[in-house]
Amino acid sequence: MAIPDLLCEHPRNTIRRSAWRAECGVCGSYWDLDSLASRVVYDESYPEHRGHFDPRVGALKVKTLRHWLDKTRIQLDGLSVCEVGFGGGTCLPFLAGRAAHVIGLEVNQTAIDRVRATGVRAELLLVDPLPTPSRPVDLWLFQDSFEHIPNPTPFVEWMNAHSAPDATILMVLPRGDSLSRRMLGRLWPHKLPDHEFVWSRAGAIEFLGRHGWTWASEFFPLKYASPEMVLAHGLHKLGVGKSLARALSGARVAFPLNFGEMGLVLRRAAP
Repeated sequence: MAIPDLLCEHPRNTIRRSAWRAECGVCGSYWDLDSLASRVVYDESYPEHRGHFDPRVGALKVKTLRHWLDKTRIQLDGLSVCEVGFGGGTCLPFLAGRAAHVIGLEVNQTAIDRVRATGVRAELLLVDPLPTPSRPVDLWLFQDSFEHIPNPTPFVEWMNAHSAPDATILMVLPRGDSLSRRMLGRLWPHKLPDHEFVWSRAGAIEFLGRHGWTWASEFFPLKYASPEMVLAHGLHKLGVGKSLARALSGARVAFPLNFGEMGLVLRRAAP
């Protein structure tokens, strides 16, 4: 299999092959060769199979987002907020109740139509082709979505064109150089068919730095999950029991966890 250019933009001649990884020798980000060979399609079945429309999962996603905003001391009042990859849309009403304007981006028209039918007060846009939001964005929100962007360079350039001068990025994503990834190897929970390129901390910060964003702070992003959600994630990782995984995706009891994710806050650099 031919290895694509590194999304972190470091030279191809730095790539080091190691079992199922093709790793950047500069920053440690890597291609998951197993995932590259599988090629997940983001069709209407994608959010359904992952429980994105389960209201119990949605409630825990909102609780998680509240925690992240509290940790980073980001206030939504008066802001134009864009959630990139809103999935089931469960965080959009929460955002719409606090921010001045909310934009939601998705790759799947079915997900947009389904969320729009709920009457949520948000501007819902299809990401391909890259759209023109009605107003500049003050806060870009990536909740496990940046790692799914296949061409991040033009995407970030598009963000820059539609960002307010003092815009902020709040980003949570799997960390390719985390201790849990190094210890668990193929058993790492974030080793999934739809995680083709896995960013290291340095890789993500350096990449965004080259495209006009400066590191401001970082945090340890805990997620609220139920025992059933963890089991459902394991079934999804194994590629079996999708109907059972959906049935188990929500729960009444939840606890905070982190299996190798990083939380970053970046600010738009002064011109």
